[in-house]
Amino acid sequence: MKATKKIIIIYFIILLFLNCFAGGYIEKGGHIDSIFLTPSATNIYINQYFIVCLDKEKYKKEQSENLDITKFITYIPVDKYKGGCEQYGEVSQFYLFHLFPTSGSLDPEYAITLAVQKLEGDTMVNIRAWHETHYYSILGQVRVFKVKGDVIKFQLPENYEKHTKN
Repeated sequence: MKATKKIIIIYFIILLFLNCFAGGYIEKGGHIDSIFLTPSATNIYINQYFIVCLDKEKYKKEQSENLDITKFITYIPVDKYKGGCEQYGEVSQFYLFHLFPTSGSLDPEYAITLAVQKLEGDTMVNIRAWHETHYYSILGQVRVFKVKGDVIKFQLPENYEKHTKN
């Protein structure tokens, strides 16, 4: 009888820990919260702007370490834009033992800046943002702030005709 109780207790403890481990080893576990939408990261007033779009198929085919991304960028006027050029940015913070933050803070501006700098744009519009929490057993958790939106450029480069999508 005592051996059976010990086996049940050990089995219960293993199940308790495996429940948390699944988030770190099998698939990202956790939850999403704090979803919000905003029209733009900065005030754009009545300035004319263009959507910066990366041709993902061509970029993936020719991807290498020293590749100039500007060859794969197109500038689309807002009235002709139909979607599909969204960019992502994210920033994360790790909490050791679910209590002590061990990395930088969650800065939404930094997440937006990462997405904008990737395409050498000026700011972001049509922003959707959310928090994710990923659990890694008793070791800790990671809070991730993610943004998704359209990168814009206020002034066009000199070679605008070369980069315009019709």
